[in-house]
Amino acid sequence: MYCNSYTKQRGSGLMIVLFVIVVMGLMAIAMTKIGASSQTMTTKEVLGTRAWFTANSGNEVVLTKLFPLGDPLISKPMACKKYFDVDIKMMMPPLQQGCKIISMNCVPVIINKTNEYKLLSTATCGSGKVTMTRTQKVWAKGLK
Repeated sequence: MYCNSYTKQRGSGLMIVLFVIVVMGLMAIAMTKIGASSQTMTTKEVLGTRAWFTANSGNEVVLTKLFPLGDPLISKPMACKKYFDVDIKMMMPPLQQGCKIISMNCVPVIINKTNEYKLLSTATCGSGKVTMTRTQKVWAKGLK
């Protein structure tokens, strides 16, 4: 019986091709998942930064109520209160689409006969699956 080496190796090329296709397919799936994860993380970073700046804007608005621009040395303790949705909508300028202030709070604190104020603002940005919320606390002190 005569058998050359060519007939014994039939089909081995097909196995190599199948192996390469399977490995490349798995690598493509892994790269797709890594890309999607990276996009989600970038979206969360951007929305988190927007929410932080929105909360900062809320605190700045309350600070301008506490310390009016005309006479910044005198504080107005009556402006230190919990602000509700109606108040927030009236006071705040239009925000970025998808961002809103959830709460703005001001608590008066008297330390050594000095008026101090603790401001707390919470904002959220995003919609659907990805929503980021940030809270920012600011302390302010009356000069007189």
